[in-house]
Parts: sequence; structure tokens; C-alpha cells
Amino acid sequence: MHWLVVIGGYLLGSLLPGDWIVRRRTGLSADEQGDNPGGAGTWRLAGPAAGVLVTAFDLVKGAIPVALAQKVGMTGAWMIAAAAAPVAGHNWPWYRRWRGGRGLAAATGALFCLDLAHVLPGYVLGAIAAWRRGWVPMVGVVAFPVGLLTMWAGGAPALKIQAALAVMLLVALRQASWVKARIRAGQPILLSRP
Repeated sequence: MHWLVVIGGYLLGSLLPGDWIVRRRTGLSADEQGDNPGGAGTWRLAGPAAGVLVTAFDLVKGAIPVALAQKVGMTGAWMIAAAAAPVAGHNWPWYRRWRGGRGLAAATGALFCLDLAHVLPGYVLGAIAAWRRGWVPMVGVVAFPVGLLTMWAGGAPALKIQAALAVMLLVALRQASWVKARIRAGQPILLSRP
């Protein structure tokens, strides 16, 4: 049963409605337009309503495997894998030749389901920072370390902290190529929009 939750989480995570909506509205995929198929890319390419819809879908698809894992009593590496699976699916969908979105919304759904009380303050600070900078990934840049810190300080179970860290690392890994390209080009990473 546990492996079904993990594989199902990956497959659910790999569904990218942003790509379908952008293609339907513009005739081109988000990739073909130099953007990502997540909520922010959909907002830019297909409008705010489409962006909000895609973000909501991505949040839910991140939360479902975690909720199922908790319901069936998954522990240890299985729980960590269940939390990471939808993010991995979103970031590296097999049917798109392993090129997906950034994973922030799917990660947020997983983290909210893991420990909403402890990660929410980081997300509030991250949302404020993103709004001020005009750069959506700033949410994760702020929310992830603050969320881990508040989970640790608040006495969250070690398994939840490990699962949250795995989810966050997958988002960071997806961003690594973008960060390398910015560094090579001599461009700032956190001080301007990508």
C-alpha cells in the first residue's frame, strides 16, 4: 500500500494543468514561451484567474499524498517519500522529458499538510518578501528556512522535520541550474527578478 501512495503522489504531482491552460489560451506551451508551467508562469501567460486555479491545484496535489500517508500510518522513509513524491513529479514529470515546474506550490501543499501551524509564519513572511521584491520564488527563500526553524523550535516530530527538509531540498535542487546560470552571467540571485 505504501508504494502506491508514493507512486500515486509522483503521478499526481506530474500533472501540470498550467501547461494545458497556457497552450489552450496562447497556442504555445509555457516552455515554448520561456516560462514555467506552474502558477506564476500561468498567471503571466494566461492571466490571474488561470494562475490562481493552477496554484490551487498544485497546492492540493502536494497535500493529498501527505494526507493519505498520515491516514494509513506511514512512518520513516515512506512518509518522507510520500511528502517528496508530488514535488518530484511536478519538478521532473516523466512524460515531459523530466522538465517541469519549480515545485513551490506543490511543496507548499505538502508542508501545510505536514505541519501548518509551524510553517505558516514563514510563509507569511515569505509572501511579504515576494510582494516587496516582485519575485514569487522569494516565498520559498524565506519560508523554507523559517519554517524549519519554527518546526524545530516548536518541538515538531523529527519525522515531520525530515519530510519537510526533503520537500524543500527538491525545490532547491530544481532551482540549482537557474542559480548557476545567474552566477555565470554575473547577475544577482536574490536582488532582482529572474
